[in-house]
Amino acid sequence: MVYLFVDSSGFGGVESHIQQLARLIRRQGFDVEVVFFRRYSAHPLYALLAESQIPFRFISDSTCSAFFRRLSAGDVVHAHGYKAALIARLYRALSSYQLVVSFHAGEALSGKLALYEGLNRATSFLSRNIAVSQRIQSRIPFHCELLRNFIFDLPPMTQRQRHTQLQVGFVGRLSFEKGIDRFVHLSRQLPACQFHVFGDGELRSIVEGAGEINWHGAVKSMDSYWRQLDLLVISSRAEGLPMAALEAMAHGVPVVATNVGELASLLPSRSLVVEPQWEQLTVLIDDLDLTGDVGWLQLSQYSQHRIATHFAAETRWPQLAEIYQLG
Repeated sequence: MVYLFVDSSGFGGVESHIQQLARLIRRQGFDVEVVFFRRYSAHPLYALLAESQIPFRFISDSTCSAFFRRLSAGDVVHAHGYKAALIARLYRALSSYQLVVSFHAGEALSGKLALYEGLNRATSFLSRNIAVSQRIQSRIPFHCELLRNFIFDLPPMTQRQRHTQLQVGFVGRLSFEKGIDRFVHLSRQLPACQFHVFGDGELRSIVEGAGEINWHGAVKSMDSYWRQLDLLVISSRAEGLPMAALEAMAHGVPVVATNVGELASLLPSRSLVVEPQWEQLTVLIDDLDLTGDVGWLQLSQYSQHRIATHFAAETRWPQLAEIYQLG
C-alpha cells in the first residue's frame, strides 16, 4: 500500500499534485490512500478524491502512533510538506515502512516556517527524497532526486480559438511569493486585455480593490474554466514547477512567466522574462495580443504538444516505481 501523507488546509499546487499522483499509482495497479493529518472544513481536495474514488482518511495527534505502528516493510509512506515529513520520520523509528518525502517549497520562508523547513532539510538523511525543481533539490543537504510534476489525464488535443479581447489569467494562491501584486500592476498597464484571478489567500484585498480584474475566488478545479482564458501569467518571485502551468498548457492555454524554479524546462525562452525584470511581462502579453489568431494558435498547439510528449504521467512512472520499490 502507498500512503500519501499530508497536512493540508487549502488547495494549491501540492494538493493538485497529490490528486494526480494518487490516480497514477492506482492506474498502475497498486493500492493507494491519502492520509490527512487533521480534518479541515470544506477542503476541496476531499471532494476531488471522492470523485476519483481515491480512498482517504484522517488521523490526529491521538491516533498517529497507532496508524504508523501497524505499517510494515511492504508499505510506502510518501510525505508532502514539512509537518508530514517530520511526523513520518519520527514514527519511522517505530516501524519498518519505506519513507519518501517530496520537497515542494520554492519560496524563501521566514519565522517559524523557515525553522520547520530547516529541520525538515536537516533530517532528510532519514528518508528518500524528491524535489520538484533543481533549485529546491540543490538546497537539500542529503541525497535528493529530481522528479518534475506531471499531468495525469491529458485532455484531447484540440484546435482552440482565442477570444477577440485577450483573456489573461492568474491561477494560484494570492500571496507575495506568487506575485499577485505584480499581476494587478500588469492589469493596469494593459487595458486592452481582460484580466481574471482564480484563487484566494492572504493578499486577497489587493485583488478585491482592483476594479480591472475579474476575481473568481478559489475554485475546486480549473477544468471547466480554462476555456475562459487565452493566456496564463505566472508572475512569481519563486516557484517549483507549478501545476497551474502544466494544466493550462495541456488545455491549450499558452503561458508567459518569470524565469523561476523549473519553468525554463517547460517554456520556450521567448515566453520567459528574468525575474527582477518582471514588468517585461507586459511586453510578452502585448506581443501575443498583437500577433492575432495565427501567432496565438501556434503557441497554443505548441503548449499542448509539449505537455503530451514530456509531462504526461506515464513518463514519470518508471522513476516513481523505482523510488517506491514496486515491482
